[in-house]
Parts: sequence; structure tokens; C-alpha cells
Amino acid sequence: MSNERSLLRNVLIIIGIIILGVSAYLLYGAIIMVNYMAYYHCMGMMCGMMMYYPLFLPVALLTVGVMMIITPIILIKPDGFSQGLSYEIGQRDAVESGSMAGNSDDYYGRVLKLLPKAEREVLEYVIKSGGEIFQYQIMRDLGLSKVQAWRIVHRLEEKGLLEVVKVKGRNIVRLKDFNKTN
Repeated sequence: MSNERSLLRNVLIIIGIIILGVSAYLLYGAIIMVNYMAYYHCMGMMCGMMMYYPLFLPVALLTVGVMMIITPIILIKPDGFSQGLSYEIGQRDAVESGSMAGNSDDYYGRVLKLLPKAEREVLEYVIKSGGEIFQYQIMRDLGLSKVQAWRIVHRLEEKGLLEVVKVKGRNIVRLKDFNKTN
């Protein structure tokens, strides 16, 4: 997906550059024509009010070309700047390459650097507690409200870093086991 986005970004920028080149060429011709019009106060049969019609198309193309370059740069981020944690892709690649088998501590160390502060604190706390803890303990020990703790744990669960298991009405928060084959 990110390769497709990078390809789309590059194609749009190249098209914008081509449009800018065409508009520069047309602008050069239009300026020569406007010079001619200003000298004779006419252009063919069109005499009278001086509206520089030959400039409309090059200026319009110039605007479109600039927008075709700026828009992909702003809206489509390159591969290294993707927002959030693309866990599914990273996990699949790491499992296929065999780098995650037995190296889950190293994996969590790298992931911790990418997380926002609150999520990082919760994940560190779960890791320090042996990989499994009750959700109310996270809330109590980190000074979070019930809702804050639930939301943070839920976000980490959505990212695939934690799993939540209900036992007798209480949530047990566990680190995701990457060595299991599903």
C-alpha cells in the first residue's frame, strides 16, 4: 500500500512538473503576443479595450501545475513518514523473516519509541509486571481514570500489542504472544 502511495505521489509530481513546463512555454509566447498587442493597440481585428486574453491559458496551467506539485507533497506522505503504528505489516514481515521469534523484548523496545507517551507508559508497565496484569492495577498504579485506562489499553489492543481477557468480570491485560502460530 505504501509503495502504491509513493508511486501515486511521484506520478502526480511529475505530471505537475510537465504542466509547469508547458505553461512556461505558453507564457513565453503569450508575453511576446501581449508585447505585440501593446505596441499596435490591436490584435488582428480585436481593437479597443486591452484584455490580455493570451495570458489566461498559461496562467491557468501554471496554477494547475503548482497545485499538482504541492497537493501530493502535503497530502501523501512518503514511506518513512506514515502516521501511527502499522503493526500488521510490521509483524507479518518480522515473522516471515524470523526476526521476531524469541526477540519479542527487542521488538517491544523498538515499538515503545513509536508510541505516544500515555500508551508507552502503559505498555512499559505491563512489560515490567511480567507481561500480564489486571486493568484496575494499571489504572491505580499509573494514576489514570477508569476511562483513560480502558481507552489506552483498547488502543494498544487495536494495534496488536496487547490482548485483553475477561476473567470473572475483570480485565486481564497481556502482552501479545508472537511465538504462537494462529
